[in-house]
Amino acid sequence: MKGRHFLALAAAALLVACTPLMKTAAVADRDPLRRAVVDDVAEGMGQIFEAANTTLIPSRTMSGPFDTALVAALRRKGFRVESSPSQGEVFDCRVDPIEGLMYRVTVHVGKGELSRLWVLDGSSAYAGGAWVRRE
Repeated sequence: MKGRHFLALAAAALLVACTPLMKTAAVADRDPLRRAVVDDVAEGMGQIFEAANTTLIPSRTMSGPFDTALVAALRRKGFRVESSPSQGEVFDCRVDPIEGLMYRVTVHVGKGELSRLWVLDGSSAYAGGAWVRRE
């Protein structure tokens, strides 16, 4: 009798272990916010930094849809994005919810920071102000 209970418990444990986990989507992965912010960040960084002479080193793994699109847009602008630590500027970009449909986009490049408010309005997203730069 104990053997049957053990086998049933082991089978149940295997079924639970094999169940796929639901992926959690980052705030920045929501369309149209993702497309608008990616284009805006690449454009804003292109105005402040000389793309041909700036190497960006992400401070974290850039793997989600937002991160992948952002890296591609930065490369199209002429920035070099290196995955291994080398000489360059540490880079990170975050989209954080503030309240309701408002989001704060924060870009860190080296010791500098750019931030901007964004609003998601149904099927469109728009900037809620100018880029603010801190050194």
